Amino acid sequence: MNDVSEIAKLSSLLETRLLQHGLIERPGGAVRTLPADFLEKFDGLIDNSTELEGLLRIGYAARQGETLSAPVASAARFMIQEVCEALFDRNELQAFRRTH
Repeated sequence: MNDVSEIAKLSSLLETRLLQHGLIERPGGAVRTLPADFLEKFDGLIDNSTELEGLLRIGYAARQGETLSAPVASAARFMIQEVCEALFDRNELQAFRRTH
């Protein structure tokens, strides 16, 4: 699987979780201030809502079919994988990957 398609899939999963917690109003939207439990799970990987919003914007662009440079796609894929691994239960993430 290429970086862009993996970014698109994982960013969709991440946005769904953020929507469920009321941290964004719509896909591609602004991220509200992150609660302490999210920041604790991210453990320095993401330090604030602005950083997470930037990553989500790249994911949204990937889902919209926008072209991402190879370095941006590679870095974003690594970051979004790390964020999802920090935020989601291992079994939950594996189940998502099997079905998508």
